Amino acid sequence: MKIIAVAASAALLLAPTASLAQKSGSRPDFTLEPNYGSVRLESGFTPDPWTKSILAGGSVPASAAKSGCEGSVSAAPDLQLNFTAGELDLTVKATASEDVTLLINTPSGVWYCDDDGGGDLNPMVTIPNPEDGRYDIWVGTYDDAMVQSTLQISELGGSDETGGGAPDTALEPNYGSVTLRTGFTPDPHEKSILAGGSIPASAAKSGCEGKVSAAADYQVQFEAGDMDLTFLVESSDDTTLLINTPNGRWYCDDDSGGGMNPKVQITNPQSGRYDVWVGTYGDDMVQSTLKVSELD
Repeated sequence: MKIIAVAASAALLLAPTASLAQKSGSRPDFTLEPNYGSVRLESGFTPDPWTKSILAGGSVPASAAKSGCEGSVSAAPDLQLNFTAGELDLTVKATASEDVTLLINTPSGVWYCDDDGGGDLNPMVTIPNPEDGRYDIWVGTYDDAMVQSTLQISELGGSDETGGGAPDTALEPNYGSVTLRTGFTPDPHEKSILAGGSIPASAAKSGCEGKVSAAADYQVQFEAGDMDLTFLVESSDDTTLLINTPNGRWYCDDDSGGGMNPKVQITNPQSGRYDVWVGTYGDDMVQSTLKVSELD
């Protein structure tokens, strides 16, 4: 069992999670709710590697967990892995266009950390003879900037990708999913999205603009009627839009929504799953609002 430091005060343990996660001078704390949720994997899982888009960084030194660990992380773990082990080693790797670090706490309370073990500036930790149980994972940076990264979990060793790759409809969407049926209300349906990533949208379709994350930002399960389906992004910055439809067709746009807002209108839409990415023109993450409508 993991042991909570005796020095932690009762008042700190009772503080709201958000305040605790941002408290200056605190330490990585596996009792906090993970920033990007949890996943349960069993030996032999597919696809391998399992991946998750993570906005890396924070204000807490990783060395507060283990002396010599590099980078700054959030107080809360970025991801919680509940793992059923087999006979294979467990490898955790992070890839990004900038220098990131990795911090892991195992079910028995052992800390692992790495900076560049995955090649270039990518960290990688391989755990031999892994235990069953909970692994808490942090992805860190070297300053206060937040960096878009892709976390990989594998039993087959680390992938050689270093921030490249392509948008992948098989990955879990960053901001969840929604089921909409023609005539839905309110119309438009809105979702707040932190746009951007390290992967060129053109890797999905030639000519598409901007950079996106590997995973879709949002997934729309849609039951179509007789009306067109419109996707629009509103932001104070220049954003782009990339969509994969139920039949596998890619749509993309830059400024058709007016100003710097992208818009895609799909005539005679099919019923099924629409995977949606919101991109930017640089490495910065940009706050945006995705709108889905039948009335536009």
